[in-house]
Amino acid sequence: MRNRHLSVLMLYVRGAMAPLIGIIGLMAAVQTGAFLWSMQAAANPLEAVVKSAHWKLIFCTGILLLAVMLLRSTSGGGYTVRRLRVSERAAFLWHSLACLGCIVLLWMSEVLILTLLCRYFVSVTGSSNQALFLAFYRSDFLHSILPLEEISRWIYLLTALLALSFCIANAVVRMRYRHGARTLLALLILLIGFIQRPLGSYASDVFLTLSHLCFIAYAIWAVWYHAEEVPSDDTN
Repeated sequence: MRNRHLSVLMLYVRGAMAPLIGIIGLMAAVQTGAFLWSMQAAANPLEAVVKSAHWKLIFCTGILLLAVMLLRSTSGGGYTVRRLRVSERAAFLWHSLACLGCIVLLWMSEVLILTLLCRYFVSVTGSSNQALFLAFYRSDFLHSILPLEEISRWIYLLTALLALSFCIANAVVRMRYRHGARTLLALLILLIGFIQRPLGSYASDVFLTLSHLCFIAYAIWAVWYHAEEVPSDDTN
């Protein structure tokens, strides 16, 4: 039984790794090029360079590409899952875990890319490390990606990653039964529309966190009570 579940998880992981690596590499190249071009345009200070480099647009495009590639690379595994006789519910949970791992890796890569580029700016311009620290508070995008000490934004970020992973897995199940992916589309619009907000947006953090929890609950409920089940390996 354990080997079957592990096989399902690895099926989803293998299908997602190549697209993930490609998206991270492309995102790093485009953001680096945009940042260097912005520096040559004599944009100053660091927050102005970040804004003129359009990092938000590039990161949001990376999220969209990842969502699309996860749908395409894992939507065809339904037959294999059925052959392994793993329940639809279990496969959904394993798929959600695989998607969460990919999304977290994308976010961590973005944090690393932005930090390295900002450190490069500090070293070239002779600014102090304090300027780098302050930039993550003054720049709405940098602070939204790495909230530092703002707990409400960390909670928002965590629920956003969870909601996206569950909704992608839910969309794959819905597509398997020839339904649309409206829930995922609505979540992506919400994420992209509010991914960048200023420091101290506590009310919006709470509202968006509750919205993400609703998306998570609906994604789980829709699979738990509407997906057709195959005989589980637990009963064999």
